[in-house]
Amino acid sequence: MVFILVLTLSGLENTIAELIPEPTLGPIELGISSFIFLPLALVFLFPYIEAAIAVPLGEIVFTEFLLGEFGGLGEFSEVVLVTTFVYVAAQMVHDLTNPRQVFLAAAFAKIGSQIPATLLDMGVIWVGAEEFEAVAGLPQSVFVIEVLDMIPEAIITGLVFGAIPTMYLVPSLYGKVEPLLGINPRPQSDASMLSEIGIMHVAALIGASILAFFFATAGFFLGLPMMETESLLNIGALVGLTVEDGGAGIFISLILAFILFLLVVAWGRNSTAPTRQQSQTRK
Repeated sequence: MVFILVLTLSGLENTIAELIPEPTLGPIELGISSFIFLPLALVFLFPYIEAAIAVPLGEIVFTEFLLGEFGGLGEFSEVVLVTTFVYVAAQMVHDLTNPRQVFLAAAFAKIGSQIPATLLDMGVIWVGAEEFEAVAGLPQSVFVIEVLDMIPEAIITGLVFGAIPTMYLVPSLYGKVEPLLGINPRPQSDASMLSEIGIMHVAALIGASILAFFFATAGFFLGLPMMETESLLNIGALVGLTVEDGGAGIFISLILAFILFLLVVAWGRNSTAPTRQQSQTRK
């Protein structure tokens, strides 16, 4: 239930973000890549690994795989990084009514995952490009471009549409969403944010970064490119969902994600209704 809810909400917000034009300043993109605060808030409320993994999978399913833009094996590098950082960030929050804790954890989830992702991009270029260091100024240029691309992403998506709205949304939803799914709210405590972050969590973050680099380089060298529209494995092509058809495909993807999200919410409300009636009868 939680997995499907986060998956559809992640797909919904990523699809909406795809419809927003991205202004550019030279080589720098200033657009909104996602409204990550929506699925992130649910992961903080339900700190399960399946909820964390649904955050990147929602984008892949509804905005890439369904529309025929799946990037092959390299896409799993993002899945590994985002899942690990979001899950660890959820474990850092011990008081969901504390905006400061929620803000710092949300910033860590998004911006923290961007740092290894940026290093990953530079590493793939360094490994894949022949005579990378032989071209004068090329390593420095790649470094500058990647950093300049990361900074607006961290500010716009990570803070403005990430940590800041999450800071207000999570305390407002705490104790209200959980009964709809028949789940007890997370227990509160006065523990510090790093009290339950141990060596295993740090090892998971490092291991995820290494595994993400493996997926990215493997996808590059094994020649597993993006799906093409004529491929029979392209689900989007099979059902007529393409970006080239004037944008109709992405709107259909948006509608599908929204309908699935409503069905999950309705199912959750109906499944908890008998429990509420029994509790009222006992009273």
